[in-house]
Amino acid sequence: MFALMTRFELRYYLRQPSFYVVSLLLFLVSFLSVASDNVTIGGGGEVFKNGPFSIGQTLLILSIFAMFLVVNFVGSSAVRNQQHQMEELIYSKPVSPFAYQFGRFFGSYLVVLLVYIAVPLGMLLASFMPWVDASRFGPTDLSFYAYNYLVLSVPSFFIISALFYAIAARFRSMMALYLIAVVLLVLYMVSGSVASSPEYRSVSALLDPFGLRTFLDVTRYWTIQEKNTLLVGFEGVLLQNRLLWLAIALILLAFSGLFKLPSLDRKDSKKAKKAKKAELKLPELSLQNLQKKAFSTTLLPAFWVRLKFEVKQVLFTAPFIILGLITVAQLIGPLFADFGWYGTSNWPLTQTMVDHVMGSVSLLMIIVIVYYGAEVVWRERNSGMGDIIDTMPVPNLTFWTAKLLAMVLVMATLIVLGVLTTMGYQLIKGIEDFELTQYLIRLGYFFLLPFMMSAVLAFFLQVLSPNKFVGMGLFVGYFLSTLVMASWGLGHSLYNFSSSPFIGFSDLNQYATNLSTHSVYMLYWGAISTVLFVLGYGLYHRGPLQSLKVRWSKLGYHLGKAGKAVIAVSLLVAVATGGFIYQQTMVLNNYITTDEMTDLQAEYEKEYIQFATLPALVTTDVKAQIDLFPSEQKVVALMQMQWQNKSALPVEKVLVNWPENTEQMAVMIEGASLSEKDVKFRTSWLTFSTAVAPGATVEGVIELTRESKGLRETGFDSVVVENGTFINNWELLPTFGYREAVELQDRHERLKRDLEPNERANKLEDSSFYTQNFFGPDGDFIQFEATISTEADQVALTPGYLQKQWQQDGRNYFSYKMDQPMVNFYSISSGRYEVKKAEHNGVAIEVYYHKGHPWNIDRMVESVKDSIDYFSAAFGPYQHKQLRIIEFPGYRSFAQSFANTVPYSELIGFITDLRDAENIDPVYYVTAHEVAHQWWGHQVGAANVQGSAVISESLSQYAALMVMEKKYGADKIRKFLKHELDRYLQGRSAERLGEQPLLRSEGQGYIHYQKGSVVMMAIKDRLGEDRLNANLKAFNERYRYRNDPFPTTLDLVSYLGQNTTTEEKAFIDDLFNNITLYDLRVKDAKVTELADGKFQLNLVLHADKLVADEKGVETIQPLAEQIDIGVFSVDPDQTSGESGVIYLKKHQLTSGENSIELVLDQKPLYVGVDPFVRLIDRDGADNIRKL
Repeated sequence: MFALMTRFELRYYLRQPSFYVVSLLLFLVSFLSVASDNVTIGGGGEVFKNGPFSIGQTLLILSIFAMFLVVNFVGSSAVRNQQHQMEELIYSKPVSPFAYQFGRFFGSYLVVLLVYIAVPLGMLLASFMPWVDASRFGPTDLSFYAYNYLVLSVPSFFIISALFYAIAARFRSMMALYLIAVVLLVLYMVSGSVASSPEYRSVSALLDPFGLRTFLDVTRYWTIQEKNTLLVGFEGVLLQNRLLWLAIALILLAFSGLFKLPSLDRKDSKKAKKAKKAELKLPELSLQNLQKKAFSTTLLPAFWVRLKFEVKQVLFTAPFIILGLITVAQLIGPLFADFGWYGTSNWPLTQTMVDHVMGSVSLLMIIVIVYYGAEVVWRERNSGMGDIIDTMPVPNLTFWTAKLLAMVLVMATLIVLGVLTTMGYQLIKGIEDFELTQYLIRLGYFFLLPFMMSAVLAFFLQVLSPNKFVGMGLFVGYFLSTLVMASWGLGHSLYNFSSSPFIGFSDLNQYATNLSTHSVYMLYWGAISTVLFVLGYGLYHRGPLQSLKVRWSKLGYHLGKAGKAVIAVSLLVAVATGGFIYQQTMVLNNYITTDEMTDLQAEYEKEYIQFATLPALVTTDVKAQIDLFPSEQKVVALMQMQWQNKSALPVEKVLVNWPENTEQMAVMIEGASLSEKDVKFRTSWLTFSTAVAPGATVEGVIELTRESKGLRETGFDSVVVENGTFINNWELLPTFGYREAVELQDRHERLKRDLEPNERANKLEDSSFYTQNFFGPDGDFIQFEATISTEADQVALTPGYLQKQWQQDGRNYFSYKMDQPMVNFYSISSGRYEVKKAEHNGVAIEVYYHKGHPWNIDRMVESVKDSIDYFSAAFGPYQHKQLRIIEFPGYRSFAQSFANTVPYSELIGFITDLRDAENIDPVYYVTAHEVAHQWWGHQVGAANVQGSAVISESLSQYAALMVMEKKYGADKIRKFLKHELDRYLQGRSAERLGEQPLLRSEGQGYIHYQKGSVVMMAIKDRLGEDRLNANLKAFNERYRYRNDPFPTTLDLVSYLGQNTTTEEKAFIDDLFNNITLYDLRVKDAKVTELADGKFQLNLVLHADKLVADEKGVETIQPLAEQIDIGVFSVDPDQTSGESGVIYLKKHQLTSGENSIELVLDQKPLYVGVDPFVRLIDRDGADNIRKL
């Protein structure tokens, strides 16, 4: 019987069109993911598209969405007999329940596997296509496909199939199965925020039924080389995950009724019982009471009755209640977990709560539109009541409008549930100002309105379709197409239904240009939606079922004069607004697609790289007069400049790169002329009648107007805004010389455009760049003063000291001057600010902040004080008498240090919730880091070669961590370094070109930030704080304000090695010159209580040292180093200060196994090797062991 039923299911589905349609769909998706650069599912970067990692990741990602094909095949098999009312007939035969039902299950499961084999086949075939980029592929190895399919896909689909077979046996409804599949999909996607947190990764890897997070956890720190060559071993957490879910699947199957015949009793539902009990009472009719009413007087009551009916049919149903619960659940999880920066979340301000609601409800909105759009339109037809209801004297407009409004109310209800949830969370967290208008405008006007228009489109597609499934398919097809339209050059909102450009909301700058821009686009799409609404009303099914052709022939009659007039007016509005949008975004403003921008970068390089070696002029003196008009997003600048030729060659001409949003500019230098602008590349040539000799200086004036005009599809000017302007000189002024920064970095994109391989940074040994600061060719020291005007209610700030302040013609003026040389890198800020002022040891501290963000101001001031004290003592005196922090809108999420001035994003410091003392304090840390740049970056620059960011960023990281350690203790630093180590290891796993040693970091943030933190703290641990700081102080004294030359990491390492032993110097050299990894773990630990009450701890430790090349290929090196062994009375993650630490001392460890015996006064509960994260170990979890 088992074999018979298995064969039957296979034969049954092999005859079904759905088998081949789904197989073809999966084949095409997997084929395109490999054969096309516009579709990416697995891998990316330098990971081979036919490598084992890409294949495995693609199989697992698609398996999540293939859950619906499991419902289609396995679920259908489970309920088929019940749907066709064949159960009584089949079960009247002497069949074995287990053989019969398990045969059906196993047969449908094999069908799923047969369908899904299209995925590896599609990927394999795509790799042989002649148009693919061969550099993205490695040697073809069929075992990669077979192994991943058998080890990852086969178990996953058995688990998913068992789950849905059991659910089908319980509910016996395909609709219930699809709904549960949607619920699982939403919950799985939402739980990703929890799964990504380091604290929960191992748990989520174990509990993931699809195995994707398990796979990603195992391969989290794999290098490019490993991803291209290694298969995931069927062991460890992957094996545990598969065994766990296999057991769960078998239990579900056992309890699904495989071993018994299903009950054939048909019990009436509560509604049916109630109907039976109710007596049919017909009202007595009295003909004399009947009155004839005007038809128009019945329209409104009929509409109201119909609307209430439609809403009730949706809102008061189990599926919608489940959707509502999902809405609440997927908000509560992320809200109550600290998954912010370094595990510290923000205050639940309305701006972030609205973002949460949008993110949580968006997918549900699509589900509502697809599913309920079909159900609402086709309800009468599907229920068999269509012919009766269609005879009612109610016009189509009443039915059509009521159904659409019911959909809108359903979507609005989900949003309201989200709002109530977030408002409750705000109350719990102490936020009482809900900013209801922001909820209303952003969630109603910006969020719900476009979905309402999408609902109109879905309704229209339904009336065009012969049945609801075709209509659903058409809308889903449209929705999926929007995900790739940008790659087809159709990313403009003119082509994406109901969309508009949106730049985000900021407490400082509120809606910026969003309201006006969104209104124009909504008028355009609203007009088109009105046309679709009226056409849909005219084509709506009424009476006997008619084909679309017949209904279309009668459309004019059904529309009437009023309907035709509405369509005509709407088309005129759509054409007018569409033309206006086109003129504004594509003529007045130059909209270009992503591919066009990539092509433009390549063409710029081909056109101008031949001039890269031309000598350029270097700025030495700036006197600026800048007029800000924030409400107009406009800047008018008059810059009196002095330049010097610091090269050994005369300067005859200079390439001038125009700044963005600048159409009016003049560069006036005596004896020089500026050519016409090359509109395509935004460049001009500045030609000197007499060449500027080496060492000579020239003076001149730059006049320009930067202005944002009209509507923009992309490229919103986020630096000059109505409140919170923050622009630097490189964004405001033209740059001289060839711009290496615009070169394409992706080697595949370069290859496609016939560009030679380029370097990310100048070579460390290239001394020709030693006199050029890492800020760029024009990043030397300058004299600086500026006069800035702004609007009457704003304050303007720039580096330097305020010399004078006055008002004139309704505007505020501020004059600043710096009293010493500073780097040619300065900011201009303007806004309506509250000001916190303090004074510390002769340094004036000021924080300019938004009135609604007062929480962390004192913490910032405290960090500034502590940092100036520590850095002055450790590295040398602070060069200024002032330090200012200035908040700017959260369109950009960073803080940046200029001379005595630190602009600071609202999102990363001002709204961080610091009330939980157990969390890392990112506000204190970021502030200290930016203050440290006054020493590392401003006092001491770096040559523009490999490793330059190590001097500015790694040393600032170290400085900030030392201040953090003084305030919060070693336990917080351990927690911080665990985050840094994790981010470094993930960063090297995603490296696109090749990892460099710390000494040669090439703008690779994961190296000079994250690895730099760990390395510098390791050196501090080895040398001691005093010796390390003494060496850094000597380095600072040698290169303070020196540009002849700027220092390199070779110089830094030389100074770090001063006053050290041979072993210590070798340790430092190894950390900087090599990509060194450690494999440390506690293999065994045994505690014995001694007669004198002490405790003997016998340890067996494994230790290995490895060195990797740029692709991650590792070789084992001999190990003989002093490494920390720690013993604790509590979990090291729970230590506070020195409490909980029983023993911490360095021991000499060598390669392989090491046995250590300790005698302790206190009973140990945990033991660890390198417990405070001094070394780079790819698996820190096995460094700690509970005893």
